[in-house]
Amino acid sequence: MCRNRMHLFEFFSRSHRCQALLIGLIFAFLFTAPTGAWAKKVYVWRDKDGKVHFSDQRPHPTKVQGEIGEKGFKEWPSASEENHGSPRSPIEHAVLCTFRLSNKRGGASGFFINERGIAVTAKHVVKGVTYSMKAELPGDKRKYSVRVLRKSRKHDLAILKILVDRPTPYLEIRGTETLIRGEELYAIGNPLIVFKETVTKGIFSRIFPEKDFKKELKIKPPFKGDWIQFSAAIIGGNSGGPLVDKDGKLVGVVSLGLKNYGAVNFAVPSAYILKDFKSFLE
Repeated sequence: MCRNRMHLFEFFSRSHRCQALLIGLIFAFLFTAPTGAWAKKVYVWRDKDGKVHFSDQRPHPTKVQGEIGEKGFKEWPSASEENHGSPRSPIEHAVLCTFRLSNKRGGASGFFINERGIAVTAKHVVKGVTYSMKAELPGDKRKYSVRVLRKSRKHDLAILKILVDRPTPYLEIRGTETLIRGEELYAIGNPLIVFKETVTKGIFSRIFPEKDFKKELKIKPPFKGDWIQFSAAIIGGNSGGPLVDKDGKLVGVVSLGLKNYGAVNFAVPSAYILKDFKSFLE
């Protein structure tokens, strides 16, 4: 699911010695996680160019040079499980509006846009999925069924209905045209699926025109429309999560990143949500 758009934990060190040290540090960090049942696995391997990759999905043998490392690790506790009161900041409210999506193929993120359980994620997240998909809400141990209401024809967007039996916290939508270069933005999601409710901070760079994918990047854009270029760190599992401003207002939906450039990432502008799914928001 999320692997279609973002390569998980791809590191590009210049020497094998640096790569080996980096792998050791990563695994040392993973094994300091809180006590609890083993929940997920990370696979580590080198490709044919000698680059090290980290993934929550086992790579195909044809892509691997040498052995595939496999490590289990534990889920970190949910921030909302530690704080049972009201959100203490706009960003914490945005975290509570964001949930984890998962099924047998993997997982990603989504978020609520009204109190009736209507939610948004990236279109590539729900490509080819079945009704086995579940939503895991912050601070709630239950898993809720997910219904895909509509997928955008042009943009990397899909609107969902989470079958939850109570009002849901939701994000207010801010117009993308009001963004200012250098403005702080926050990406919220579930990187590698197990690091729940993760927040990363960056800045708004610019609106990246659709035509510049061919003109500047020399690649065909994966979806239609312009994009928000931002620098907050994202990896696999962040797909479909919200990109919010310092006031916790939604400006975009995390979609993809350029694997060679950690600070160049893209989100679908929030304006396209209003354009594509207006009838579901009335």
